[in-house]
Amino acid sequence: MNLFEFLQRNLRWVAGGFLLGFGSSFGQTFFIAQFSSQIRETYNLSHGDFGSIYMLATLASAASIIYLGKIVDYYRPVVVGCIAIVILAGFSFLMSWHNSIILLGVSLFGLRLFGQGLLPHTSQTAMSRWFHGSRGKALSLASFGNMAGEALLPLAAVSLMATVSWRGLWSGAGITLLVVFLPLAYLTLKKDRTPENPLTSSGVSGPSVSWTRKQAMADWRFWVVMTAVLAVPFLVTGLMFHQVPFMEAKGWDKTAIPSYLPIYAAAGAVFSILAGMLIDRFSAVSLLPLSVLPLGVAVLVFAFAGEEYFLAIGFTILAITAGSWGAIASAVLAELYGTAHLGSIRAIYSAMMVFASALAPGLMGVLLDRGIELDTQFAFSSLYCFGLGLVLFLVRPYLQLVRSPA
Repeated sequence: MNLFEFLQRNLRWVAGGFLLGFGSSFGQTFFIAQFSSQIRETYNLSHGDFGSIYMLATLASAASIIYLGKIVDYYRPVVVGCIAIVILAGFSFLMSWHNSIILLGVSLFGLRLFGQGLLPHTSQTAMSRWFHGSRGKALSLASFGNMAGEALLPLAAVSLMATVSWRGLWSGAGITLLVVFLPLAYLTLKKDRTPENPLTSSGVSGPSVSWTRKQAMADWRFWVVMTAVLAVPFLVTGLMFHQVPFMEAKGWDKTAIPSYLPIYAAAGAVFSILAGMLIDRFSAVSLLPLSVLPLGVAVLVFAFAGEEYFLAIGFTILAITAGSWGAIASAVLAELYGTAHLGSIRAIYSAMMVFASALAPGLMGVLLDRGIELDTQFAFSSLYCFGLGLVLFLVRPYLQLVRSPA
């Protein structure tokens, strides 16, 4: 089945996954970071102070998603998705009127838990469970939602802040979630797709029996895969969160990174489609080692970039990893452990991803306060990416073995 035939038959379900991903943007770092200067000025916070608050809020959401993420194994995606949208809207309204650092932390916790955590978790779990032979296409197309948010929302926020207060923009975010995303998500997801929650995936490589979360966590291959999970959100979140001091250090205009994000998102969309087709043809496990190498190259470009046009090069290379890794990681878990308990297993993956994104703002902010520029941090981070790619390549034959739980 080619891509157009696939969309004709499955547009409503893929659109539902897309909407959940797009709606999650209001809890993602690339959107929240646009308000970094205003928040720090309001509460007289340093880069390290705000980064630490953000880190603690995100760590708390990572711990919570381990337990909350299991609900997608028991409730339909339309129920979980719509409730998450309503709660995310509530925390967006809280961001618009909080008047203390404590409420700021509570707001960030809710945005991260239901934005970065539950909404994309629900979207990716539903796509992995509903689609078998075309799982790669479904995951990659649904991930366009996050890319669309990345392309549109940061630049829109920066542009609107010239005429609208930052608190007013957060009120607008809450209204948009309730008026636009909530009804559309309900309409597209209210009917489940068959097959639903199967124990076996005919015609697709994978285990004959689905693993439970406890069994998966006892498998060493699970933790090898998690090492790849840590690299991408850590470095991408670190760049997005600290983009303002990064641009200031480079001597660039404050709109430099937001203006290049549409290129990043467009390139990510292309590589996401390509990754989806390659997953369906070769398997996600076979692609995993290749997914982190472009990340190492991209952060090197950012580290040594002297002019703004290097951002186009860096973001295009970064899009290879960012566009493909979400679909690859979700598909790897389904290939290794089946789909019956995928929500519970993927909740650990989501928690690890959120943990990595929590660590980046705080750690990078502290290093910035101590005089270690982001250029230096990115240069050393590239070594981790290249080493990780080598390790994943060496263990790939073991990952490709089809096993049943012990």
